[in-house]
Amino acid sequence: MTINELHKKLLNAYTVENLNRISLTLIELYKNQQFSILRKIAEIISDSVQIEISTQGKGFSKFMMLYHPDRCSLQVNEINQLAEQSNYEKLLGFSHILLLARIDEIASSLNSYEDVDYSPVYEWDFSSKGFTVVDNLEEKESYNTATEGCNFYTAIKKRVFENMDIDFPFYYLEDMDELELSSSAIDNLKGAEYCIHVKNFDLSDNFISDLDPLSALSFLEELNVSDNQVENIDALSNLVGLKNLYLSNNNIRDLSPLFELENLEFADVIGNNIDQNQIQELLSMGVNVDY
Repeated sequence: MTINELHKKLLNAYTVENLNRISLTLIELYKNQQFSILRKIAEIISDSVQIEISTQGKGFSKFMMLYHPDRCSLQVNEINQLAEQSNYEKLLGFSHILLLARIDEIASSLNSYEDVDYSPVYEWDFSSKGFTVVDNLEEKESYNTATEGCNFYTAIKKRVFENMDIDFPFYYLEDMDELELSSSAIDNLKGAEYCIHVKNFDLSDNFISDLDPLSALSFLEELNVSDNQVENIDALSNLVGLKNLYLSNNNIRDLSPLFELENLEFADVIGNNIDQNQIQELLSMGVNVDY
């Protein structure tokens, strides 16, 4: 397949209508707690993107980051830029969507897989322009039962190495380019500053208030700190490579540190008390904002 042929196929696939169709199918599976089917779908696209769905449905948000229709324009813009640069390899990174062209049939054919009956951590709310994550506070409280927070180092041992007895030097963290540490009861990010090559960082649903350890992560392109206790985001002003930022459901009042981020494309600030003038400033920069 030539680069022009791939470019055309991707543009035909990345439409609001198609993304909405894929997302609705995935959400229906999630709402019905058919997590094993979601894992099989994740396997289908695993050559391009890695998604791990736990037995409780955790990890599903990564599907939404890929196929949320509100992100269509961002994806199309990036696809067009890569085509102009003749960057075939990175264009292939978007081709996972082509494998889901018949997602309805895929989901139906996998319907014989049985799941354990777990309640999902999130509910999904629909609107005419797509859908957004709505916290199910009652379910979330029953899921995250930790009475004490833990530090970043401990969370890494639990979630990445699955071994609390292991000790490892911080420089091991330098090799990681993606970290998913949502719902890990983290209240202290000390040690995160060693993740100098991380590009995608999910820290959602923790007890984090201080983002300072993230301030030097210059390779960071996507950061999710939704559902934490963040008030001050000054540390983010240094993240010049940041493209997608999730800040929903914190205690943030000042978004001005984001005005320095020339590469920022998307920001979710739902559930914060933000002055409308700051929202308009981001919009004037060309940032797509959910608020």
